[in-house]
Amino acid sequence: MTSAPLRLKVQKVARGSSEKAHTLPVARVWVDTAVSHLEFTYDYLVPFALDEEVNVGVKVSVNFAGRTVDGYVLSRTDSSDVGNLKFIEKVLSPIPLLTPELISLITSVAQKWAGSPFDVLSSAVPSRVTSAEKGLSLKLPDLRDVNISRPARTQSFYLVTPGEDAFALMADWIKARAAMGGVLVIAPEAREVLLLTEKLRLSSLDFAVLDASLARTERYSNFLKVASGEIDVVIGSRSAIFAPIHNLRTIIVYREGAQSHYELRTPGWNTRDVALMRAKMEDIDLTFVGYAPSSEVAYLLEKKEMVLKGRRAKVEALSFPAHNGELLPDRIFTPIRKALEKGSVLFLVSRKGYSNALMCKSCKNIAVCDCGGKISFQGSEKGYNCSLCEKKGSQWSCRWCKKDQPILLGRGSQRFAHEIGRAFPGFPVITSDASAPVDSINDERSIVLATSGMAPRVSGGYQAVVILEGDSLFSQIDLRAQERAREAIMHFSSLISSGGKVLLVIDSAHPIVASVSRWNLTPLTNRELLEREQTNLPPVVTAVTIEMPNGDFQAFTTGIAAAMNDGRLSGAIKVFGPKKISDENSRVILTVPGVDSDVLIEFLTMYRKKRAMAKKPNLIMRVDPYALS
Repeated sequence: MTSAPLRLKVQKVARGSSEKAHTLPVARVWVDTAVSHLEFTYDYLVPFALDEEVNVGVKVSVNFAGRTVDGYVLSRTDSSDVGNLKFIEKVLSPIPLLTPELISLITSVAQKWAGSPFDVLSSAVPSRVTSAEKGLSLKLPDLRDVNISRPARTQSFYLVTPGEDAFALMADWIKARAAMGGVLVIAPEAREVLLLTEKLRLSSLDFAVLDASLARTERYSNFLKVASGEIDVVIGSRSAIFAPIHNLRTIIVYREGAQSHYELRTPGWNTRDVALMRAKMEDIDLTFVGYAPSSEVAYLLEKKEMVLKGRRAKVEALSFPAHNGELLPDRIFTPIRKALEKGSVLFLVSRKGYSNALMCKSCKNIAVCDCGGKISFQGSEKGYNCSLCEKKGSQWSCRWCKKDQPILLGRGSQRFAHEIGRAFPGFPVITSDASAPVDSINDERSIVLATSGMAPRVSGGYQAVVILEGDSLFSQIDLRAQERAREAIMHFSSLISSGGKVLLVIDSAHPIVASVSRWNLTPLTNRELLEREQTNLPPVVTAVTIEMPNGDFQAFTTGIAAAMNDGRLSGAIKVFGPKKISDENSRVILTVPGVDSDVLIEFLTMYRKKRAMAKKPNLIMRVDPYALS
């Protein structure tokens, strides 16, 4: 049986109407109170005129404290413990924007990351566009086959190997899995979403794109098509992890460790952990695809809670230590020249631009602008630029000694391009970074310099991949430095041709050389996890960062200690800081074993509510953030 098209329109009950629905007359509604310390779930009466439209997941307008605000229907019941209920005023769209499964997921996400449902909903549901609703005719979902038998749920990390096109691979999986039910694929960057959609457009598969780069109308229209059940294959970036796909069977997340998978807005959830939660709650097949697992996924692999998949591979990887800090050690020139005789060579550089900092040759002071921002050099054509106020100039002189002879520090891709171009004359030099990406190059012999994730595609692969400044890639101070370096090196190394070589400017004893050669990161990640376990650092423990006014920390840390002493909090909690981050605020880091994390987060959530009731400044809290520093 095929349902008739449903035309979207706003359903509004006449003011003064007092007749309630005859069956299940009470709706439990998430209400956007905009007040952090208030509850978010309230009961309202369903007007008889809106009885058929007020369904679970529908967005409505209600009166709250004299204001008309938005809400989402969670359920309908026979009665309420509260008297003198108000009526729902309006149904904003008869299509349920949330499924019951998504309501449960959003509730769990809000609890895990110490936020409110509407903090999560601001990411989960695109901004409403009434013109998009008026222009669509949608069919209600046909759910007749949702209970057919399905294979046992799997949870895996697929390691992409040299010669494999990750986007073609995922496109093949999507086409195969779509026959079994809904498919959701998340990539960290808009350009990667585009690359995957290009592969899928070669097939006849109908799919929707949910990405922040889309126009508001197109994004909301696509969301409505998914919510209505018209489309059950979705390709998108971070927020698409909440797409209301009917009969969802498969989730695929590409490069799960990328920073773009972490939501910047409160409460700061991330795609990987939400995907794990959704897969478990809805019994969904989950696959992470990438070139190196994050420390969190490596921890799941070590505990046998996830399966490592991928083809076996052997790579010719050679190390060339830079004993004197040189960009290219002497011995590396010969293999690069031989590779250029056959095709293109790719260089991984850690930074974009020309020079990220300057130092005065005379007085040795770091160059700063009048506003206090650091000055960088963008090359002879663009000149000098302030990182803070964006002031530009073709000349520079030191603020302290007035001399005009700078020393360039922090070489970037453009300066590397000049130096490498001079070292290997006669070859075109191409640079690709986030500000000027290059998607692909032809087969001519070229020198290509790219920052992490920005390598252009080349037919047949690169004859050589050169990893510049390998030691510095691993030497950044934050906890994610190791995994960022691993992914960048493995990603670039995967782009070699069948006979290509990986040339690493790094100490020959570094374990990444053996990992690339054997295409096996397990020994390297296991060693890092052992170090994390010995020092009680994530992902072995849960970490919470809190920022608040400097004067409030003494009372806060005293309260934490008291709660630990009387057993309300785990005695295994460790407190690091506070560290002053501005004239007004400081940051503290709390770590706690995973089994005790829920209790700590509930304690902190209640603490934040009490601060809000006392009208104290709001604190910024992040649970398991991308970076602790």
